[in-house]
Amino acid sequence: MTAKPRRATYRHGNLKSEALKAATRLVASAGHEQLSLREVAEAVGVAHRSLYNHFADREALLDAVAAEAYTRLAAILVKAETPQDYTAKYVRFALANRALYALMTSRPHATMKHNPPLQAAVHKVIAQAMRIFCQDIESPAERRRAVMKVYITLYGGISLYTAGVLDQPSEKALIAELSAMNAGM
Repeated sequence: MTAKPRRATYRHGNLKSEALKAATRLVASAGHEQLSLREVAEAVGVAHRSLYNHFADREALLDAVAAEAYTRLAAILVKAETPQDYTAKYVRFALANRALYALMTSRPHATMKHNPPLQAAVHKVIAQAMRIFCQDIESPAERRRAVMKVYITLYGGISLYTAGVLDQPSEKALIAELSAMNAGM
């Protein structure tokens, strides 16, 4: 008697893909802080135990959602041609996807080496920053510092703006200010 091969799909299609889509929608609407596997399973129409076939736990699901979001952001940033264009595309993505961006930036960098898909997705975004901001920088240490400066400026500016602390009258003004801060990399 031979064992039956494991089913790759469920009645509604690929469960892993459907769970990621549902989790992304749920994060976008209510944030990631309270997201549960049960909530995602309910949205997909399966028992929550079914999700454990694809995700070790809630954090693994959140990491997968963040990896997909970083990959989406990288696909947008690959079209950037100047530091100002990069800044505008990054800021627009973050502001249009606030809850998803909060999830992305909540992933601890120290643990990414244990999560190759998330690490690869983050590095796609970093590679685009290096392409734009580090063209004339030879030293690896200086390149790293330049990219860190860009991300510290972007993350800080976006965080302060969304919290209502940074006095910028519009998204366009925020982009102009952050572009000026990162000019000359």
